[in-house]
Amino acid sequence: MVATYLVPVRTALILFPFLVLAVMLPAAFVSYRRRGRAGGWPTFVFYAFLFYLLAIATQTVLPLPADPAYCAGHTYASSPQLRPFYFVEVVSQRARGHWSPGALLHNPAVWTTALNVVMLAPLGFYVRYAQRMRLVPAAMVGFGVSLFFELTQLTGLWFVYPCPYRLFSVDDLILNTAGVVVGWLLAGPLGRLLPSPEPEHDRRRYAEKVTFTRRLFALATDLLGFAALLGFLFGLLTLFGEDLEHRDTPVVILALVWFVVLPAVTGSTPGKRAMLLRVARRGRRRAGPIALLVRNGVLLSPLWLTWMLLDLDHWDLGDHPEQLLLPLALAASVFVVGVWTPLAVLLDGEHRAPYERLTRTVNVAIVPPGAPAPEPAAEPARPEKVLKGL
Repeated sequence: MVATYLVPVRTALILFPFLVLAVMLPAAFVSYRRRGRAGGWPTFVFYAFLFYLLAIATQTVLPLPADPAYCAGHTYASSPQLRPFYFVEVVSQRARGHWSPGALLHNPAVWTTALNVVMLAPLGFYVRYAQRMRLVPAAMVGFGVSLFFELTQLTGLWFVYPCPYRLFSVDDLILNTAGVVVGWLLAGPLGRLLPSPEPEHDRRRYAEKVTFTRRLFALATDLLGFAALLGFLFGLLTLFGEDLEHRDTPVVILALVWFVVLPAVTGSTPGKRAMLLRVARRGRRRAGPIALLVRNGVLLSPLWLTWMLLDLDHWDLGDHPEQLLLPLALAASVFVVGVWTPLAVLLDGEHRAPYERLTRTVNVAIVPPGAPAPEPAAEPARPEKVLKGL
């Protein structure tokens, strides 16, 4: 029995890193707007809750039937169990008159009932602790989640299988919803022992900070967005029968628009805007197109140099020794962007990358209107006030 419950947990552990990669950028986008940062205790709570959701989802659908002819030989789940509180009768039947604590611990029906309560208790805890949800809405959310799981079982994983392979039970709806209520009630006293999830304190401390992680998220968002737009553009050109042999021109034009024109006009690339950053000259003046071209040309040099290398049809170092400059330039760019830049941002007192010093540009945090002002530093006591107090 224990092994059956561990299979979904192991599956969730395998799938969780891929889920984190899928939600990392959207989660950072929301977090920087709410709290001014993408780390800390609330982020840990969020990803722990995300793993919990994945674990209970896999618990609902796994293990899958291994036999393709499963539906022909198994009928126990074909009819839903619609008798409320039938679990009481099942526990009593399995107990056979033995109600001692030891007998109850060895009664599988007791464990199944308890697990149905415990399964959604963390959901009730989370919606109260992190989302400040009241009891009735929390219970409704829990009932909805439980109903979704039960319908998943009733429909054979939403008609992937021609029959249900897990039993739909109205008792599961009752016990799961009760678990949400229990979790919500426990969140009251236990939540006071945990750090507050309210975002105001983080916004005061971090809204104006330009961290390495924040810049990395912005760059990743830019690269993914640019790649998606490029794929969409090539798809349209292919759809209308255009020849993609000379694809270099649209790539260069789109790159100039994304990384030079847009930040020159608005102050930010789409990725930086998503993470509430903008590029400015020293003194907070808007950076010009030449500075942006040099800045982003150095930052993205590993990508466009690799593209040039792959686009080179014929290597002939004997007749064209200048071709050796490409791999040398690529190695230098990887060192500047992959080694020098992170060290400069993390260790330098001004957190400025080499291409920022070259172009005299900086990343500046965008503080949304209405955000709390940063906490002022404590003003030292003036001597005359101290004397007066004495």
